[in-house]
Amino acid sequence: MNDRTLHPIEYLLIFKRRKPWFVVPFVVCSVVGVALALLLPATYRSDATIAVQAPAVAPDLVSTRASLDRDERLRALSQQLRSPAVLERVARDEGLISDRPIEAVTQDLNKRIDVEIPRPIAESNGQPELNAFYIVYRDRTPERTQRIANRLAQVFVDEHSRSREMQAEGTAEFLGGQLRASQERIAALEGRLRTAKEQYMGQLPEQTLANLQTVSGMRQQLESTSNNLRSEQDALALIDRQMQQMRQGAYSAPAGTAGIPTTPQQRVVALQRELAVARGKFTNRHPEIQLLEEELAAARAEAEAFGQQSEDSRTELLAADPNYQQLVAERNQAQLRINALRRLQRQLQGDIARYQQRVESAPMVEQELAALQRDYDFERERFKNLSERHSAALLQEQVARTRGGERFSVLNGAYLPDAPESPNRIRIALIALALGLGLGGAMVFGREYLDWSIRDSRVLQDQFDVPVLAEIPRIRDAA
Repeated sequence: MNDRTLHPIEYLLIFKRRKPWFVVPFVVCSVVGVALALLLPATYRSDATIAVQAPAVAPDLVSTRASLDRDERLRALSQQLRSPAVLERVARDEGLISDRPIEAVTQDLNKRIDVEIPRPIAESNGQPELNAFYIVYRDRTPERTQRIANRLAQVFVDEHSRSREMQAEGTAEFLGGQLRASQERIAALEGRLRTAKEQYMGQLPEQTLANLQTVSGMRQQLESTSNNLRSEQDALALIDRQMQQMRQGAYSAPAGTAGIPTTPQQRVVALQRELAVARGKFTNRHPEIQLLEEELAAARAEAEAFGQQSEDSRTELLAADPNYQQLVAERNQAQLRINALRRLQRQLQGDIARYQQRVESAPMVEQELAALQRDYDFERERFKNLSERHSAALLQEQVARTRGGERFSVLNGAYLPDAPESPNRIRIALIALALGLGLGGAMVFGREYLDWSIRDSRVLQDQFDVPVLAEIPRIRDAA
């Protein structure tokens, strides 16, 4: 079976045959559209022009928002306009708070306001310069729309100036608190750093070289002291041997020693010297030599008898000997020097160990002090930055109080709207008519497409591909 087709002339027949399917949707859409156009509440629009005045002071003394792009500036202005301070003040001034809560009133105002930025008339550094903007308000009546739009503009300008002052004061106060806290932390870190340096005095990293030099000098002094101690100990040992020989009677004073011999041994030695001198002058038979030989024999006998005496007796005799007394004094002096050298040696060894400990502990001390110094330097840098920012905040506060920065003023008040902004009643009616025409046409052709009835010979011949022999015309009732 072939696809069903329609002749263009048959479209009028279809509309005539399916007239109810077209009329009903068209009438319904038209009635609804006209009803909406007549019954929808009117919304009026009014706006006030706010001028942006340039700062009255040098630009480098104030912070402006000229660097923000158009969208960011629009967002910032919209946030300021929709702030609770502005909306609540407008609601109270206009008497909008009756039996409704303030939150509901501000939410309703928030939906009705907007900020628009006109096309800029000048550019600064390649960026559009903001010279003015509009505060837009929409409401149901023209008078109310104009009145609240003017109130919004005035309150916005006042709150902007006051918020700038409060923001500048709050910023300066906050930075002042941070600056004082930073000063306290710096003082605490200085105290900790000073205490640590006092605690590790002598172990500081900058004293390491001096400690090494001191250790080197002490080691040289210790070596010299050790050599002197050995020399003194050797001298003391020699003196002890000499005194021991004198106590045993075997000691002889060195040649050239002045004084009269006091011990038998010394007398023997003296006589031997005299005999040797006399033999150089006389012969052995000379009476002088014989006399000296007799005295020498007697002295030797006396020395042997002295040696056989008790130690106490010999000591008493030696106590009167100047040579023995001199040896005793030299021994005492040597012992004193040895004791002093030993004390000095122990002191030097202790000092070397102490300074060596300072040198070894210097890296740990350096690490601890480096951590404190790093915290101190960081806090000093932070204090410097806070001080600069605090000075700038104080300057901004002074500028805000004197209104020397960027200022807003009402350039043009809100106008009284003479026609509603919405709804566009003619447009709604036209849209309803167009929708009715489209929907009616769609209903007609849809119903016709679903109806497979055969109404003429041409359709029959097209559908079944058979010739039509005769056609009975429609018989209309004359009555």
